[in-house]
Parts: sequence; structure tokens; C-alpha cells
Amino acid sequence: MQEVAANIMPGVERQFIGKVHSLVDARTGVRLVSCEFDSGSYDPALYTELGIDRPESIERAVAKRQAEFLAGRYAAALALQHLGPVRNHDVQVGIGAQRNPLWPSGVVGSISHVGSVAVCAVSRRTDKHYLGIDIEVLMSSKVCREVATIVANRRERELLSAQGLSDRVALTLIFSAKESLFKALYPSVRDYFGFEVAEAAELRLKDQTLVLRLNERFATKHNLPRDYECQFTLGEHWIQSVTCGTFAGSMSLIA
Repeated sequence: MQEVAANIMPGVERQFIGKVHSLVDARTGVRLVSCEFDSGSYDPALYTELGIDRPESIERAVAKRQAEFLAGRYAAALALQHLGPVRNHDVQVGIGAQRNPLWPSGVVGSISHVGSVAVCAVSRRTDKHYLGIDIEVLMSSKVCREVATIVANRRERELLSAQGLSDRVALTLIFSAKESLFKALYPSVRDYFGFEVAEAAELRLKDQTLVLRLNERFATKHNLPRDYECQFTLGEHWIQSVTCGTFAGSMSLIA
């Protein structure tokens, strides 16, 4: 483990990687790691310096995408070290055909990035069967007007506004929560479902919990429970959402 840490945390991180935060979220019990990164300081050689594999699809991507991918996988590598003694190949998170992260055996996890911040959430599969994280900058009023009817129906928007959330916060929260739900369930269902599949059904603002409910048709199709708790954090200019949990009984077999 010390060998891995030495490999992925050289002095060069001060140039590309900025502040790093790592903690176990008290509400969910999952390991959360976030890091700031500077795309302007990106260089392809940083993949080698930081000990992160660069897939061929990322090699062909623009520099901004390469920088985001590197920062996200760097955060993931740091997070994975907290799950127990690891070797270098155990902290590598590949990329699937649908650009989904490929986690080491026995691990569930999720990665998100926005602007100059990358975040990662991981857990042992024995503790969580599904896990998704998403971070979003607060939508502008213009964007809210453009996506309001796509992201949420009127009932959802009224549910959140009734507790004093502005349109910008409400829509960004619903968007982020549904994104985290998608990331949590996709590894099990392998189905690219949209915003309309889930609905914000309950907001517990004091606990920073938003309950999302799958529509009956989708839940039945994939033999899924309908309700999922999303734990969110409201920043000054951003919102982070984490959806995680366990499936009852045999449902754990598909996670």
C-alpha cells in the first residue's frame, strides 16, 4: 500500500492536482475522495507520473477530456487504497464500452467531475450493491428554463419549491440526484434510462435526503425496488448527490 501511494502521489501533483479531501461519509458509510485539478497544467506524461493507465479511447480524446479522466481516476486510486491493502493494478479503474467505469472485483464505485473538481465514491460490494455520485454546478436561470420540463415534471418542482428551494437549486438537485441514480443502477440493469424513469417523491431537507421513485414499468422490467434515497450536499455554487444501498435477497446477485 505504501508502494502504491508513493507511485501515485509524486511531487508533480502540486502542479496538476490541487487540494485533496478524503472522508467516510457519516450518512452513507462510503469513502468519498475529491480533488481539485488544473486542466491548464495537464500533460500526457502525468499519466505515467501519477501511475494511472490511459486507455486508447482517452489517448484519442481532446486534452480537456484527458485531464478530467486523469483527475477522476486519480481520486479513484486514492479512494481504493482505503478499502484495504492494494497493489498497483488494483487501483486502476478501466472504462467500458459505454464509458462506464470498470471497478476492481469486489468494489462498487462512481466518479464525477465538474469544472476543476473530480469526486469519487467507493465501497466494498459486500457493504453496498449499488453506488452513484454526481456533482453539478448550479444551473443558470437560462438553463433552468431550457431543461425544466426535461429534468422534472411540475409535481417534482413544486415538491422542492414548497420547502423554500429556488428554481435553480431545485432543478440542479433533481438533475444531480437522477444522474447519481443512473450511475448507481446502470451496472445492474445495463439500460440507458432517462430522467422520466424516476420521480422526486419526498424531500427531507433537514437530513439532506431526496427520495427518488422509479416508475412501476421500469422497476418491474428490471425487478428493482422502486424507492431510493439520495443524500445530497448543497454548496454555495454546486450540489453533490450520492445514491447507494443494498438490494434485498436475491437482488444482490445482479449488482
